[in-house]
Amino acid sequence: MPKRLTLSYLATALIACAQYTPPPLAYTLVQKNSLFGPDTTTSFYRNGSKAAMDIVHPDTHSRTVLDLQAHTNISWDASQAGAECGNSTFTGNWGDPFVGSAGIMDDLSKMHPTPAGAETVNGVSAKVLEFVMEGATGKSKVWIDPKYGLILRILMAQPGGPPKVAFETTQMTFAAPPAAMFVPACKAAAPVPTDEDKIAAVTGGAGSDYAFANKGEPTNGGCMILFHVVRAGSMTPITSGFQVFADGKEVPVLPNGLTRLLNMPKQFNLEVRIPSGGGTAPIFRQCNKPQTTLLLVADWGKPGALAWEWLWVKSGKFAGQ
Repeated sequence: MPKRLTLSYLATALIACAQYTPPPLAYTLVQKNSLFGPDTTTSFYRNGSKAAMDIVHPDTHSRTVLDLQAHTNISWDASQAGAECGNSTFTGNWGDPFVGSAGIMDDLSKMHPTPAGAETVNGVSAKVLEFVMEGATGKSKVWIDPKYGLILRILMAQPGGPPKVAFETTQMTFAAPPAAMFVPACKAAAPVPTDEDKIAAVTGGAGSDYAFANKGEPTNGGCMILFHVVRAGSMTPITSGFQVFADGKEVPVLPNGLTRLLNMPKQFNLEVRIPSGGGTAPIFRQCNKPQTTLLLVADWGKPGALAWEWLWVKSGKFAGQ
């Protein structure tokens, strides 16, 4: 193997094996990055288990506050006053800039970078490495903080033009950021309504008295199903003006609006037709008693509105009717 190539591989091995001081747990870092797309400025703030990120793209500005111990984060659109909070959880790396630098250096190590002296970047003394990108002829450079291994700058060779700074750490302060940096500045999101909340909204009563008929697991066994159509809100019976079909077959509707469904399978399609249209849904049988009640809660009296909810009656005034 030629001596020059041997030295190159030796230098790469030394770089790959470099040991850095564990990164501090309190800092403020600002990095500009165009390695993977449009110019992005990311500000990182950390104090122990608390962290925050400000990410500014050409057309967007997002902010995230993280609890690194609980693995939760709150994000919002920082360009909009009164933006709603988005809550989520995360696993693995939260976006730690020191972990990000290590990942980039893992990729650059495959290009066998060689030492190119030392220089100062934004007031920080850095070691310099040179490398040649695949398919490029000019040399690119990377500046690394020798203590923590943080990338301070990447200068990328450009075909037919001068090299471009594609990555730069423009600010690096190792002190606890102000506590206000970790306080969400967004509006708490409205709670996601539960099934009981949704049912209460259409029935005007206790959501616990009912269960959605077109979701869940069907029960075994058979029963008689008493089917009624009622008005949303008032829950008053609708006794005429509609037809009922079970699995495509019409079922008689009694003068009081009651329809009896016998020997229905675990899942069946129920359809109600009215002059202006109608609605159909898969129904999952619930036969916990010999006789059970199914409702279509409908609101077809309002112009332009047609609300349908298919509900099993669990308790309350409709139970057993």
